[in-house]
Amino acid sequence: MTPASGACAAAMAVLALTLGPATAAVPPAAVAATAGSGTAVPASAARLGYPDVPAALAAGTAAQAGGPHATPLGAPATRNVGSAGSLNWSGYAVNRTRVTFRSVSATFFVPYLNCPKSPGRTMASVWAGLDGYVGDPDTVEQIGVAADCSSAGRPSYFAWLEMYPYAQSKLPIPIYAGDSVTAQVSYDEADKDFRLTLLDNTRGEHITRLRRCPAVKVDGKALRCARNSAEVIVEAPASGSGQHLVIDHLSDYGAVSFAEISIADSAGQRGGVVSGHWNATKIVQLGSSAGPIVAEPTTVAMDMFDSYWLRED
Repeated sequence: MTPASGACAAAMAVLALTLGPATAAVPPAAVAATAGSGTAVPASAARLGYPDVPAALAAGTAAQAGGPHATPLGAPATRNVGSAGSLNWSGYAVNRTRVTFRSVSATFFVPYLNCPKSPGRTMASVWAGLDGYVGDPDTVEQIGVAADCSSAGRPSYFAWLEMYPYAQSKLPIPIYAGDSVTAQVSYDEADKDFRLTLLDNTRGEHITRLRRCPAVKVDGKALRCARNSAEVIVEAPASGSGQHLVIDHLSDYGAVSFAEISIADSAGQRGGVVSGHWNATKIVQLGSSAGPIVAEPTTVAMDMFDSYWLRED
């Protein structure tokens, strides 16, 4: 990628990776993430959605359960919703011991980017998916929309899916700022297929792809798509090639509103983010471990929440 210029370049987070079969990156158990190095990688480097890269929240941050904006009316009690920091994710993840998830779905509006406010080349990915949050997050099965700013300050949008550690794939469906989009990921336990669907509700278009769990070995063992978490996320994706990935600067998306969030587990139990069937974690994106907040979600209310861009990373 071409790194952003000026002060932004100093805020990049670098992930050093070794590569496994089929040029697939070794999952984050082997990743060291540090901030401030600004390592450059080639412009032709692959773009990747990436499992959560944890970062420590500063003391007192977790208490801000409502986020930077007012708590919506009808919001559920947050005492059972945890908080965690991340270098690349903002949103919510759900999980529970011995629970596997079958599907996740969320509807959102494609954001209008404020490219002049986040100068340089910046990226954001808005998605719903399974895996990537708890345990050893070796895989992520996800689909969503990219919202990027060029170094010339021009916004662009496209649809994509990713079966991490395989690279992201663009989807042939046009996406425009302001469109209402629904992202869905489900797993068919009989056929062992993941069904990834993106619907543009505004334009009446949709696309579906079936994918198997990536046939990749790490340390001699085949990856397993455990489906032990479900997520609705705005992400600062990674770019890179060779043995290095860089967490990109996050595009100023203002706010992304998620609604109609629906999650189901393999036992047939259904709910939203906040449910008695599983635990929820509010994920706050930080510029560095215990560093400034870059993006933060609000409290969940009636299966809805907003994620706000707050500052350059």
